[in-house]
Amino acid sequence: MFSNQQIETLPQHQRIQFQSLADKAIWHVQINWLIFYLPLMAVIIAVRYFNTNIASSIAPHWLLVLPVIVLLSLLYNVYSVRAKGIAVREHDIAFKRGLIWQHVTLLPIARIQHTEIHRGPIERKLGLATLRLYSAGGMSADLHISGLTDKYCNDIRQFIQNYGCDERVKSDESIDE
Repeated sequence: MFSNQQIETLPQHQRIQFQSLADKAIWHVQINWLIFYLPLMAVIIAVRYFNTNIASSIAPHWLLVLPVIVLLSLLYNVYSVRAKGIAVREHDIAFKRGLIWQHVTLLPIARIQHTEIHRGPIERKLGLATLRLYSAGGMSADLHISGLTDKYCNDIRQFIQNYGCDERVKSDESIDE
């Protein structure tokens, strides 16, 4: 018989115990930002130095704005990485991120189609990895978590791969009894 009762008490996602990212995740983000900003600053300084027309139009105090922006973004990155967290639970994976706009993503493990572990050159040097989780029907990753240790990424991947097997073993055992 079909039943559709009202739910009085909903589970609270605020009670999830999130684990912070790896300690070196901050270094990974900072290095990536500096790889962008340092050449940009070098180009602006070079153009100003070699082109007298532009040099007269760009006041020296405006050249101080870019380093201030760089410092502010590096400071923001520290707090942003510290705000991220992951929780691997019995039937889902939760990921939180964001300082200003906060997001919590819950992905049921049963819906995960495949996983990828990505390690760029900076990540390899720092012992980090990025985990990408794909669910059925999607072309892009449904969950993209960078800043995890390589070992933790592989452990999560193994847990996901064993998830379906564990459920089948439990159901086979209950059928046998």
